[in-house]
Amino acid sequence: MKQKRRAKRGKQRSNPVAPVPMGMQVQLARLFGSDSLEAKMDNRSPAQWKRTLRRVLSEMDRYIKANVETDDVHLSFLYSGLAAAYESLKDRDFWPGYVEGMTRLALILMGDYPDHRKRKGGRRQEDHYQLARCRTIRYIQTPNQKLNTLAAATAAGPIIGINLSKGVFDVLREFREQAGFKVGYKVFLKWYREKYPKDYAAVF
Repeated sequence: MKQKRRAKRGKQRSNPVAPVPMGMQVQLARLFGSDSLEAKMDNRSPAQWKRTLRRVLSEMDRYIKANVETDDVHLSFLYSGLAAAYESLKDRDFWPGYVEGMTRLALILMGDYPDHRKRKGGRRQEDHYQLARCRTIRYIQTPNQKLNTLAAATAAGPIIGINLSKGVFDVLREFREQAGFKVGYKVFLKWYREKYPKDYAAVF
Protein backbone atom coordinates (compact mmCIF):
# COMPACT_ATOMS: atom_id res chain seq x y z
CA MET A 1 0.00 0.00 0.00
CA LYS A 2 2.80 2.38 0.95
CA GLN A 3 4.66 1.54 -2.25
CA LYS A 4 1.55 2.41 -4.30
CA ARG A 5 1.26 5.75 -2.49
CA ARG A 6 4.94 6.51 -3.11
CA ALA A 7 4.56 5.60 -6.78
CA LYS A 8 1.48 7.82 -7.05
CA ARG A 9 3.29 10.75 -5.36
CA GLY A 10 6.29 10.21 -7.64
CA LYS A 11 4.04 10.25 -10.69
CA GLN A 12 2.39 13.47 -9.50
CA ARG A 13 5.79 15.08 -9.00
CA SER A 14 6.95 14.06 -12.46
CA ASN A 15 3.74 15.37 -14.05
CA PRO A 16 3.06 18.66 -12.24
CA VAL A 17 -0.03 20.56 -13.23
CA ALA A 18 0.63 24.25 -13.91
CA PRO A 19 -1.66 27.16 -14.87
CA VAL A 20 -1.92 28.11 -18.53
CA PRO A 21 -0.63 31.66 -19.16
CA MET A 22 -3.36 34.09 -20.19
CA GLY A 23 -1.74 34.82 -23.55
CA MET A 24 -1.72 31.10 -24.37
CA GLN A 25 -5.36 30.77 -23.33
CA VAL A 26 -6.26 33.56 -25.77
CA GLN A 27 -4.21 31.96 -28.55
CA LEU A 28 -5.83 28.56 -28.05
CA ALA A 29 -9.28 30.19 -28.07
CA ARG A 30 -8.41 31.92 -31.34
CA LEU A 31 -7.15 28.67 -32.88
CA PHE A 32 -9.79 26.24 -31.61
CA GLY A 33 -12.74 28.38 -30.48
CA SER A 34 -13.66 29.79 -27.07
CA ASP A 35 -15.96 26.84 -26.34
CA SER A 36 -13.33 24.22 -27.15
CA LEU A 37 -11.77 22.02 -24.50
CA GLU A 38 -8.35 23.41 -25.42
CA ALA A 39 -9.45 26.96 -24.60
CA LYS A 40 -11.31 26.05 -21.41
CA MET A 41 -8.47 24.19 -19.68
CA ASP A 42 -6.93 26.55 -17.11
CA ASN A 43 -4.27 24.07 -15.98
CA ARG A 44 -2.22 21.47 -17.78
CA SER A 45 0.19 18.66 -17.00
CA PRO A 46 3.18 18.04 -19.31
CA ALA A 47 1.28 15.19 -20.96
CA GLN A 48 -1.68 17.46 -21.60
CA TRP A 49 0.63 20.16 -22.99
CA LYS A 50 2.10 17.66 -25.42
CA ARG A 51 -1.33 16.72 -26.71
CA THR A 52 -2.31 20.38 -27.11
CA LEU A 53 0.95 21.34 -28.83
CA ARG A 54 0.59 18.47 -31.29
CA ARG A 55 -2.81 19.89 -32.20
CA VAL A 56 -1.27 23.34 -32.60
CA LEU A 57 1.37 21.94 -34.96
CA SER A 58 -1.34 20.27 -37.04
CA GLU A 59 -3.10 23.62 -37.31
CA MET A 60 0.17 25.34 -38.29
CA ASP A 61 0.64 22.77 -41.04
CA ARG A 62 -2.81 23.59 -42.41
CA TYR A 63 -2.15 27.35 -42.23
CA ILE A 64 1.10 26.96 -44.16
CA LYS A 65 -0.64 24.94 -46.88
CA ALA A 66 -3.46 27.49 -47.14
CA ASN A 67 -1.36 30.68 -47.09
CA VAL A 68 2.26 30.16 -48.15
CA GLU A 69 3.21 30.02 -51.82
CA THR A 70 6.98 29.68 -52.20
CA ASP A 71 9.78 27.58 -53.69
CA ASP A 72 10.26 23.97 -52.63
CA VAL A 73 13.55 24.72 -50.85
CA HIS A 74 11.90 27.35 -48.68
CA LEU A 75 8.93 25.08 -48.01
CA SER A 76 11.19 22.23 -46.89
CA PHE A 77 12.95 24.57 -44.46
CA LEU A 78 9.59 25.69 -43.06
CA TYR A 79 8.56 22.09 -42.47
CA SER A 80 11.91 21.36 -40.81
CA GLY A 81 10.86 23.81 -38.08
CA LEU A 82 7.53 22.06 -37.62
CA ALA A 83 9.27 18.66 -37.62
CA ALA A 84 11.75 19.78 -34.96
CA ALA A 85 8.92 21.03 -32.75
CA TYR A 86 7.05 17.76 -33.23
CA GLU A 87 10.12 15.64 -32.43
CA SER A 88 10.69 17.61 -29.23
CA LEU A 89 7.35 16.38 -27.91
CA LYS A 90 8.84 12.88 -27.65
CA ASP A 91 11.21 14.12 -24.93
CA ARG A 92 10.45 14.67 -21.27
CA ASP A 93 11.89 18.19 -21.31
CA PHE A 94 10.18 19.25 -24.52
CA TRP A 95 9.84 23.02 -24.17
CA PRO A 96 13.34 24.08 -25.35
CA GLY A 97 13.12 21.91 -28.48
CA TYR A 98 9.59 23.07 -29.21
CA VAL A 99 10.58 26.73 -28.90
CA GLU A 100 13.62 26.13 -31.14
CA GLY A 101 11.45 24.61 -33.86
CA MET A 102 8.87 27.38 -33.73
CA THR A 103 11.56 30.08 -33.65
CA ARG A 104 13.14 28.46 -36.71
CA LEU A 105 9.75 28.47 -38.43
CA ALA A 106 9.21 32.18 -37.64
CA LEU A 107 12.62 33.19 -38.99
CA ILE A 108 12.28 31.11 -42.16
CA LEU A 109 8.84 32.60 -42.78
CA MET A 110 10.60 35.98 -42.82
CA GLY A 111 12.85 34.70 -45.60
CA ASP A 112 15.76 32.57 -44.36
CA TYR A 113 17.42 30.87 -41.37
CA PRO A 114 20.30 33.11 -40.19
CA ASP A 115 23.68 31.53 -39.47
CA HIS A 116 26.13 33.65 -37.48
CA ARG A 117 28.21 30.78 -36.11
CA LYS A 118 31.39 32.09 -37.73
CA ARG A 119 30.91 35.61 -36.40
CA LYS A 120 33.72 36.66 -34.07
CA GLY A 121 31.97 39.50 -32.28
CA GLY A 122 32.33 43.22 -32.55
CA ARG A 123 29.98 45.60 -34.25
CA ARG A 124 27.23 44.00 -36.33
CA GLN A 125 27.16 44.75 -40.04
CA GLU A 126 24.28 46.77 -41.44
CA ASP A 127 22.74 43.72 -43.09
CA HIS A 128 23.06 41.53 -39.96
CA TYR A 129 19.30 41.08 -39.63
CA GLN A 130 18.49 40.92 -43.32
CA LEU A 131 17.01 37.59 -44.40
CA ALA A 132 16.89 38.37 -48.13
CA ARG A 133 19.65 36.09 -49.42
CA CYS A 134 17.25 33.81 -51.33
CA ARG A 135 13.89 35.61 -51.16
CA THR A 136 12.20 38.71 -49.78
CA ILE A 137 8.94 38.85 -47.87
CA ARG A 138 6.31 41.29 -49.15
CA TYR A 139 2.78 41.89 -47.92
CA ILE A 140 0.24 42.94 -50.55
CA GLN A 141 -3.17 44.24 -49.49
CA THR A 142 -6.33 44.56 -51.54
CA PRO A 143 -8.75 47.41 -50.70
CA ASN A 144 -10.92 44.93 -48.78
CA GLN A 145 -7.92 43.75 -46.78
CA LYS A 146 -6.96 47.35 -46.01
CA LEU A 147 -10.48 48.00 -44.74
CA ASN A 148 -10.21 44.92 -42.51
CA THR A 149 -6.85 46.22 -41.27
CA LEU A 150 -8.46 49.53 -40.38
CA ALA A 151 -11.16 47.64 -38.49
CA ALA A 152 -8.45 45.73 -36.60
CA ALA A 153 -6.67 49.01 -35.84
CA THR A 154 -9.94 50.45 -34.51
CA ALA A 155 -10.41 47.47 -32.19
CA ALA A 156 -6.82 46.88 -31.06
CA GLY A 157 -5.28 50.29 -31.66
CA PRO A 158 -5.02 51.41 -28.01
CA ILE A 159 -3.35 48.10 -27.13
CA ILE A 160 -0.72 48.30 -29.89
CA GLY A 161 -0.17 52.06 -29.66
CA ILE A 162 -2.25 53.23 -32.63
CA ASN A 163 -4.83 55.84 -31.63
CA LEU A 164 -7.13 56.75 -34.51
CA SER A 165 -9.05 59.99 -34.28
CA LYS A 166 -12.19 58.23 -35.50
CA GLY A 167 -13.22 54.60 -35.75
CA VAL A 168 -13.27 53.09 -39.23
CA PHE A 169 -17.00 52.32 -39.17
CA ASP A 170 -17.86 55.91 -38.25
CA VAL A 171 -15.57 57.10 -41.03
CA LEU A 172 -17.11 54.65 -43.51
CA ARG A 173 -20.59 55.88 -42.55
CA GLU A 174 -19.43 59.46 -43.16
CA PHE A 175 -18.07 58.45 -46.56
CA ARG A 176 -21.27 56.63 -47.57
CA GLU A 177 -23.36 59.67 -46.70
CA GLN A 178 -21.26 61.69 -49.15
CA ALA A 179 -20.51 59.18 -51.90
CA GLY A 180 -23.34 56.67 -51.66
CA PHE A 181 -23.11 52.89 -51.73
CA LYS A 182 -22.18 52.26 -55.36
CA VAL A 183 -18.50 53.22 -55.07
CA GLY A 184 -16.00 50.63 -53.83
CA TYR A 185 -13.45 50.53 -51.06
CA LYS A 186 -10.64 51.65 -53.37
CA VAL A 187 -12.35 55.04 -53.71
CA PHE A 188 -13.05 55.07 -49.97
CA LEU A 189 -9.37 54.52 -49.14
CA LYS A 190 -8.30 57.37 -51.41
CA TRP A 191 -10.86 59.62 -49.72
CA TYR A 192 -9.77 58.40 -46.28
CA ARG A 193 -6.12 59.16 -47.02
CA GLU A 194 -7.03 62.73 -48.02
CA LYS A 195 -9.59 63.32 -45.24
CA TYR A 196 -7.71 61.63 -42.38
CA PRO A 197 -4.04 61.65 -43.46
CA LYS A 198 -2.63 61.15 -39.94
CA ASP A 199 -4.85 58.16 -39.27
CA TYR A 200 -4.01 56.64 -42.66
CA ALA A 201 -0.27 57.13 -42.08
CA ALA A 202 -0.53 55.61 -38.60
CA VAL A 203 -1.81 52.34 -40.06
CA PHE A 204 -0.25 52.14 -43.55
